[in-house]
Amino acid sequence: MRNFKISILDENTWVSRYVKIGKFSLIVFILFCIPLLSIAQVAINEDDSDAALNAALDIKSTTKGVLFPNLSETQRNNLPSPATGLLIFNRTVGYFNYYNGYNWCRLDRQLVLNPAVNPSGAGTEVGVGVGIADPDNSAILHVNANNKGVLFPKLAADVAGATEGMIYFNTVNNNIRYYDGSDWIILTRSEQSLAAAGAGTAEGVVIGGTTVDASAKLEILPTGSQGLLIPRMTTADRNAIVSPAEGLMIFNLTLHQPEFFVDNAWYTFTPHDPEYGTIVTKPGLSCREIVENNASAAGVDGTYYINPDGGGAFQCYCDMTSDGGGWTLVENTGPKFTNNRVAAASGAVPILPTDLTFKKLSDVQINLLRGGATNYATSILRVDKLKACQTSSIYFIQNRVFNSVAANNTQSIITYYTSYANAVSNTSMQTGTANYGSAFDSWTGGTAGYQIIFQYGGEGFILSGCSSPHADCPAVNRSVCGVLVWVK
Repeated sequence: MRNFKISILDENTWVSRYVKIGKFSLIVFILFCIPLLSIAQVAINEDDSDAALNAALDIKSTTKGVLFPNLSETQRNNLPSPATGLLIFNRTVGYFNYYNGYNWCRLDRQLVLNPAVNPSGAGTEVGVGVGIADPDNSAILHVNANNKGVLFPKLAADVAGATEGMIYFNTVNNNIRYYDGSDWIILTRSEQSLAAAGAGTAEGVVIGGTTVDASAKLEILPTGSQGLLIPRMTTADRNAIVSPAEGLMIFNLTLHQPEFFVDNAWYTFTPHDPEYGTIVTKPGLSCREIVENNASAAGVDGTYYINPDGGGAFQCYCDMTSDGGGWTLVENTGPKFTNNRVAAASGAVPILPTDLTFKKLSDVQINLLRGGATNYATSILRVDKLKACQTSSIYFIQNRVFNSVAANNTQSIITYYTSYANAVSNTSMQTGTANYGSAFDSWTGGTAGYQIIFQYGGEGFILSGCSSPHADCPAVNRSVCGVLVWVK
């Protein structure tokens, strides 16, 4: 049995209680106490210390880490309406995932210790469990759930006077940040698929409030500017942890970085580079890949550098605002758009939304952005200012180049969506109208892309059902806009 000190700051007064915790007699105090209190701060430690003033939850240990909800990818996708900032450990792929309000994002990792040199230690104390009666021996706080995550404090700005190891979710740029002792570091993310609706039943715990979000097992609502402090320890202390659990997280004071355990090794998160995609020597792969890995680019539309195949960087215009950002402008038809078969301006870079002459990326560049020589299924085509039969802003589910031979010149895609979310939530192609054949899922054409939008057969993206597509411009001045084609 082990006595843990639990300290709660209530009305500017620290109230401490010692909780006796054993393997078979764990008293999960926070399941009963915390939901009943609107408290400012909570400390979980073994040294009788109070929480740091800028921490809503301060977990301190030199022998244990923190375990976040360990979910499979299927369980993650079934979370009911995940809250922005929700964090879970995805055991299917071995990465931490958080929800940015639009999609699940993967926090990229970097190996920090060779698995073969991770020694065993001799820790014996038992930690505090949320949703589990027998917490893992390697964790001082073990949050267990199969249908909920953990919500970090959500703040609009960095915490002043932060303690090394503090973590919070930034609501302005939708990213997770940690303090390394001198600077706030933004964790690199990779966008995942949207979560489907699900049903959760486990009760949650809230700190700093009275109602926990339905998708969270543990939610921390800071009063003022407060973050979350996870166990801070040296590399030697970390290496002494006995049999670290999958997903265990600590903050390494030796290397000044958060770390987590997976696949019998310790990993850290890859920090983001604010220059990524903004200078020619640091090009991204696409606008989408830039905004996923450079949080500073979020919400900043403009010209960026990309290099999809390593053959050389070039400039392109990125929409970093609409539907989470990450849209690459591949064509601007200019005014007087009818059927787009003009190739004279191919390869012109950068293309701008304000251009008044026809411009588009080269066929090679466009095909690279759509996934390379064989994979075109994941790209989504967005067409703005196109006056067709249905709408003036269309999100196509898939972007294909079609074979121009006679046997295939009636193939078409007429499935369109009016939002990016609706487009990515659908995965199947649909049949065309009476005079058109079914759209095909596999690559059958060449790599020519001189026709991006076309109303009948030929290589390009075919718009069916309309005899005269044109730019949806003001009638009084049709010379000031063209159809804009974006790929994501």
